[in-house]
Amino acid sequence: MSENKELIDKIFSKQNTSEISDQDKRYAKLNLKFNPFPRSGTTNINGSDLYNQKLIPVDEQVQDQIIDFIAHALNTNYLNKDDKFISATITGNYGSGKTQLLMFVKYVLGEVSVLHKGQKNPYVIYIDNPGVKLLEFIGSIISKIGEDDFKKFIWSKIISQISNAKELQDRLAKFVHKGSALFADVNPDPYAAENKVSYKKFLEAFVRYLNPKQRREFEDAFRSVLLKVLEVEIKDSTIAQYFYELILEDYGVNKTWEALSSGSIKQLDKKEADIIRYIVRLIKEQGYTDFFILVDEFEDITEGRLTKTQVDNYVYNLRTLLDEHREWSLFFAMTGQALKKLRSVSPPLADRITTRLITLQSLDDTQATRITGNYLNIARLEAADTLAPFDVSGISKLNDLVDGNARKFLKNCYFMVEKASELFSELHKIDSDFVTKHFSKESI
Repeated sequence: MSENKELIDKIFSKQNTSEISDQDKRYAKLNLKFNPFPRSGTTNINGSDLYNQKLIPVDEQVQDQIIDFIAHALNTNYLNKDDKFISATITGNYGSGKTQLLMFVKYVLGEVSVLHKGQKNPYVIYIDNPGVKLLEFIGSIISKIGEDDFKKFIWSKIISQISNAKELQDRLAKFVHKGSALFADVNPDPYAAENKVSYKKFLEAFVRYLNPKQRREFEDAFRSVLLKVLEVEIKDSTIAQYFYELILEDYGVNKTWEALSSGSIKQLDKKEADIIRYIVRLIKEQGYTDFFILVDEFEDITEGRLTKTQVDNYVYNLRTLLDEHREWSLFFAMTGQALKKLRSVSPPLADRITTRLITLQSLDDTQATRITGNYLNIARLEAADTLAPFDVSGISKLNDLVDGNARKFLKNCYFMVEKASELFSELHKIDSDFVTKHFSKESI
C-alpha cells in the first residue's frame, strides 16, 4: 500500500471525480451547477460563447466605447466603400481584463453575423501574440483562418475564374468528357454547378475518364492554368507560387502550410500588404462583409524581446501596411506602459492604432459586484437575481484585498466558491468574514 495513500485520498476528496449527480450536489447547495469562475483568473481564449456572452464590460463607459467602435467599424464608407480601416486600442495594467474584453468583442461580432447576416457578416480573427516580425503577424492570420478553409477559399476563387474564362477553359477542353456518363447520377461536365462545390468534385469530373497518360497530360496543363490564375489574381509571382504549392499538396507537391502559417518564408518579406490584400479579398468573396483582427499582448513588441533595430523595422513595416491596406478593422490590447513606449518609438504608428483609446481602470466595488453576478449567472441551477453564495460585504472585501485587479479578483472568486462548496452544509454566504478567514496573500 502506498505510504502516501492518506495524502492522495485527501486530494481526491476535493476533486470532481464522481458522477455528475454528485458534482451537482456539491455545488447545488450554492445554487450552482458548477464553479463558473476561471481558476487562473484569465479568460479562456478557446472558451465557448456560453462564457463570452457573459463577459459584458462592467464599466459602462467602456461598454459604450465598445458599442461605438463596432457600430462605426460596420458603417459603410460612402466616399470609398473599400476603405474600412478603423482601429482601437485597449490599455490597462496586467490582469485588468483586456483579453476578456477582446473575447466579448469577438462574441458580439459573431452575434452580428447571426442576427443581421443579411446586412452584415463580419469575419473575426483573434491573435494572442503578434510575433516578433511582421511576416509572423501575417502568418498568425493565415493560421487562424485554418488550413482547410484557406485552401477551400483559394480553390473556390480558382474554380470561379476558370469557369468564367474561355481562354482557360480552352486549355483544358480536350480533357472534358464528351460522351455519356458511366453512371446516371454523375454529371461529366466539370463546370456543372454540382461539380463546382468543391475542388475534389471539380478535378474528379476531369480525371474520371482519363487513362494514365491522359491524366499526366491533364496534371501538367492544369498546373499551368492554376499558376496563371494565381499570378493574375495576386499580381505577384512569388506569393502565387507558394499558394500554388499549398493547394496542390494533395496532388503530390511539397506542403507549405507550416511555413506560411509561421511566417518563416523569407522570400515573402516586404510582400505583407499584397498577402493581406489577397486574404481579405478571399474572405469577403465567401460572403463576409467586414474583416476584423483582434490583436492581444501587443506589448511584446516593446517589452525587450526585440532589438531596437527589430522594433524599428516592425513598427515601420506595420505602419506602412496600415497605410497601404485599409480593408480591415483592427483592435489592439496592450499595457499603458507599452503604448507609452510605442509612442516614443513611432508616434505615427501609435496614432494609427489608437483611433479609439479604451482604458481599463481597476475594479470599483460596483463593478466587482457586476462581474461576480455575470459569472454566477453562467452556472445558476435556477435563474435568480442574487449574488448568492456571495454577499456585498464579501465582494467588497475581496476586491479591496486584490486592489481592484480583475484577474486576481476572479481567481480568488473561484477559490472562495471551492471553499464554500467544501465547507457549507447548507446555503450560507461568502461574506467579509469568510473572505478574511480564507484569503491567502499567496493567491494573488
